[in-house]
Amino acid sequence: MSKATALVESLKRELKARGITYAELARRIKMSEASVKRMFAQKNFTLVRLDEILQAAQVDFRDIAVSM
Repeated sequence: MSKATALVESLKRELKARGITYAELARRIKMSEASVKRMFAQKNFTLVRLDEILQAAQVDFRDIAVSM
């Protein structure tokens, strides 16, 4: 598993643990739910987008990096 894939999987686990759905995340970052789903399915987003997601979910990067 690549580091990028592991990071995305860790982020997905953290969102689930916090009860944040793709729909809720989409609302918080002002994107469509379909776009959020596609982004996670492709495991491809910019560092700026990752930062937006972390801020919106109130997740510290270290929380997802440690559990990779």
